[in-house]
Order: sequence, then C-alpha cells, then structure tokens
Amino acid sequence: MKPNVIQLLFNIAFSASYLFIPNLAKDLGASDTQLGIIGAVYGLALFSSSYIFGRASDVYGRKFFLHLGLGVSTITFFLQVLTDPTFVAPFLADPWLLALTRGLAGFSIGIFPAALTAYVYEAGDALGRFSSFGALGWAVGNFAAGLIAMYWGAFMLSSACLLLAFLVSFTIPTVSSPQLRVPFFPKSVIKKNWHLYLSYFMRHTGANCIWIIYPLYIVSLGGNMFWVGVIYTVNTASQFLVMRFVDGFRSGTLVNAGLILSSVTFFAFTLAQNFYQLIPIQVLLACSWSCLYVGALLYLMQHNIERATCTGLLSSVINLAVVFGALIGGAISQLFGFRATMYAAAALTAVGFCFFRAGIGRVSLSSETVSVHEENKSDS
Repeated sequence: MKPNVIQLLFNIAFSASYLFIPNLAKDLGASDTQLGIIGAVYGLALFSSSYIFGRASDVYGRKFFLHLGLGVSTITFFLQVLTDPTFVAPFLADPWLLALTRGLAGFSIGIFPAALTAYVYEAGDALGRFSSFGALGWAVGNFAAGLIAMYWGAFMLSSACLLLAFLVSFTIPTVSSPQLRVPFFPKSVIKKNWHLYLSYFMRHTGANCIWIIYPLYIVSLGGNMFWVGVIYTVNTASQFLVMRFVDGFRSGTLVNAGLILSSVTFFAFTLAQNFYQLIPIQVLLACSWSCLYVGALLYLMQHNIERATCTGLLSSVINLAVVFGALIGGAISQLFGFRATMYAAAALTAVGFCFFRAGIGRVSLSSETVSVHEENKSDS
C-alpha cells in the first residue's frame, strides 16, 4: 500500500506543477517556439535521468534511488516559485529562468520512477492498480492546481507532496531484487523491445505536440484556468477507474488498443467547437492511455529480467518524445494553428501502431523459428 501512496503523492506533485506551464510561459512573454523549447528542456532532462538511474537501480538496488529522487525533487520543485512574477520581483521572472527550473525539476523527478515500478512488480503487487494511483494523483493535482489558480501555489503544493512522499519512502520494507550487470548502453534490451519503444515514441511525440498547447486550446474554446483543471481531471480520474480493470488482458492486446484509440482521440480533439465538448473526448483519452501504459509495463516486466532498466528506457523514450513533441507542436501551432498539431499527432500515432504490429510479427516469427529448431534438435 505504501508504494501506492508514494505513487499518488509524486503524481499530484508532477501534475500540479505541469498543468499551467504553457500559461505561465505566455505570461512571461514566451513565443510558441520558446514554449516548445521550455518543454523540450524539461523532456531532455527527464530523458537523461530516466536512462541513467533506471539502469543504476538494476545494478545497485532500488530504495537508495527512491530516497534520492524524492529528496532532490522536493527542492527543485520548490525552486519553480522563483519563476512566478507575482511571487518574486518581476525582473527575476523570465522564460529562460522557467526553462532552467523546469530542467532541474525534470532531471530530479526522473531518478526514481523506474526503481519504484520494478519494486512494486517484484513485491507481487498488481501494476494496473499501482498505475491507477498515479492517474488518481494526476486527477487530484490537476483539480487542486485549478482551484489554487496561482502558479506559486501549485509549485508549493508540488514540493509539499514530494516531501511527504520522501518521508513515506523510508517506511517501505526491503524486497529482494536481483542486482544485475547491465552495460551503460543496454543494446540487447533495446533490440529486444525496439518495436514497443518506437511505437511509444511516435505516439508520445504526437501527444506532446498537443499537450504543449492544450491549455491554450481550451482557453481559445472559451475555458478559463479553472476549466483547464477540470478538463484535465476528467482524463486522469477516468484513468484511475480504467487502469484497475485492465490487468487481466494480454499485454500486446492492450498496447494495440491504446495506439488505435490514441489516434482516434487526437483527431477527435479537432472536432470540438467549445470547451464542454472536450469532456467526453477526455474519457476516450483516458481509455487509450490506460491500455497503452499498463500494457507496456506488463509487456516489459514479463519479457525482461532487467526490469528497472527497460522501464527506465520506456520513460526515456517518453521524455525524448516530450522534447521532439514540444518543439514540433510549438512550431506547427505557430505556423498553422492548434488543430494542425492534432492532425499531425493522429498521423504520427497511426505510424506508431504500424511499427508495433511489424515488430510483434517479427518477434512471433522468431519465436516460431526457435521452437522449430528446438524440436528438430530433440528429434535428432
């Protein structure tokens, strides 16, 4: 239960801090291109730390990196209050300071999630249930940030939640886990799971083309900061319900469903004529992400012994997609408008589905070849 509490608290922090970054950047005078750069800095920092520390927790153990990441994140998430011109001297507030603090926050928050996920799997807990608490955290964080409606208040809430999670992390029991010799560049893990990583990269690049401008899109349809929080909460609250029931399905089926539904959802965003019409689409988004995320975690845990490494690589792929998605989404929206980014996202996700299907076909063919070879050896 305590890992679920940590998952809940750190996702409250993650989402409350993340929600209004596009709006804050605009208030600081950032262009759409600068907004993309801010998102890219954050994503690049998360990419690097997820890669480095996912492998490290397979080599050196889980709990140290859990403590380290939560402790450092408590500090770096608090530092984001320095970017709010209503909280500090206005001359300190600058888009590039926002990029710096988001980079520090991104690097610190990437230290521990892979270790925590591997810990939960090795403790015998259900990944769907564990993931659902992350979605609940996003729901609470989004709604709380919408109620607070102050940038510095959301950042303080994030830091407080991370501090509480840091304290809880010292109360979880130690679980036996293999300590492995994993190379710094785990070529075999990447080769084994390339189709999942590549499809995820395509889907999440498309998604982040949208997320970098999505709060602005909601406002353009008549919403305000409160409704931005509510609309995000509909998605994450729905995820909390859906994720609890998907563990029983095959991992490959879940990934396929998640990619197809994601492409449909991204296209559906373009059809909204007012912000109220986004609400049912958020439920569809929740179903797509629940299937994709839980399916991917199950697939990696079931097919790899380097569990933190392969989960860290998945987080790295997701956050590398944040970099490209933020840059592409900022550029497309500035040149062609918000809806053009959503068409691009739907197309990228459809390509990702094709990659996953092609990779699954090769894995199945390879397995059949190995089986036939073993049968021939036994006959001889």
